[in-house]
Amino acid sequence: MSESLPDDKYMVNSLKNGLLLMELFNKNEIVEMSLSEIATQLGINKSSAYRLLFTLEQMGYIKKDHNKNYMLDIKVVDLSHSYLTSISFKQEAYAVMEQLRDDTGTAVHLFTLDGTEIVNLQNIQPLGSFTSNILPGLRWPAYATVIGQMLLSDLSDEEVKKRFDDFSDWKVYSDATPKNLDELLQAVKRARGKSHLTSWQKFNNDMVACTAPIKDLSSNKMVYALSISFPAQAFSLEHFEQHITPAIVDAANTLSKIYKPGSNW
Repeated sequence: MSESLPDDKYMVNSLKNGLLLMELFNKNEIVEMSLSEIATQLGINKSSAYRLLFTLEQMGYIKKDHNKNYMLDIKVVDLSHSYLTSISFKQEAYAVMEQLRDDTGTAVHLFTLDGTEIVNLQNIQPLGSFTSNILPGLRWPAYATVIGQMLLSDLSDEEVKKRFDDFSDWKVYSDATPKNLDELLQAVKRARGKSHLTSWQKFNNDMVACTAPIKDLSSNKMVYALSISFPAQAFSLEHFEQHITPAIVDAANTLSKIYKPGSNW
């Protein structure tokens, strides 16, 4: 945890450790941790870890359960909401996603790449009985999802290798999940230049997902991934290929035309 950062002489170590502490709960879907586990993960003594936890608990970012394990508290959601609100998501773009929802009957999502993870920025619920649990702020491992593989495909192999250089948690979700860096590079290679990628019950056993790239047309760089999701039994493969796939590709192309560099939506 003592990794050197640019201009680290200006770093406030106590603040850095407090933020790293909260980031621990993002890793491996950890929900709660003991004082000893937190101290070990941060590479600090238990007394220092306790002071950090006490401060964060008093401020509402951390809470303690009856077993004296620590977990994130509701105030963290406020930070997430503030960030998502700061992304000026254009009404025009939102309307395109709503139209895609109406045309396909699916949930519609907007994802970005953050290190080795993908982060959901926007979710539009379908109009029927199905409710998507892919909410803004949700993080998934990029290597294991077609959304992540699509976003990674815009990077060079060297950039992908750099991101996953110290990565070791290659959890297998299905026979399609890359189990190491070499398999991920092959998946990324297959994704390059594709208009869309589909996962039919390959990440979530009950769900189908399809994703298409949104690009900055001035540079041809991928900026976001548009995706849809629905229960596997909702549509036949024929209906999916004839109606849903063209709809998401068209919507992604429309969003690419709307996107302007610096608009940050």
